[in-house]
Amino acid sequence: MPNQPAYRTVAVQGKFVRASSLTMRWIESPDGFCRFCFLAKKKNGNAVYRNKCRRILRPLFFGMVPNIQKPVWAMVVVTVGQQELTSEKLRESAYKIFRKMEWTCPEAVDGDACEA
Repeated sequence: MPNQPAYRTVAVQGKFVRASSLTMRWIESPDGFCRFCFLAKKKNGNAVYRNKCRRILRPLFFGMVPNIQKPVWAMVVVTVGQQELTSEKLRESAYKIFRKMEWTCPEAVDGDACEA
């Protein structure tokens, strides 16, 4: 997102979609570009865990951009702590959000598929 007020706009006015371990707040893009930010709160785990969540989510969401008909600004929040969450569960939650948003899935990469 370009600046601090943009984050606030998404956080306050955004619609939300929930999956088991993720919440995504989003608004339609005012500038015609897809923008994503990924948040993992400090209470969920240490810095290694939070960065791992971001590393897993970034390629999934940015890989979905060519398949999104209406661009969005979205804030993706990891809602589960490191004791309960595995990388596979995180991917499944992301795919669930893609289905709820009616974004078509790209071709499977490294054995991953949206049906997972």
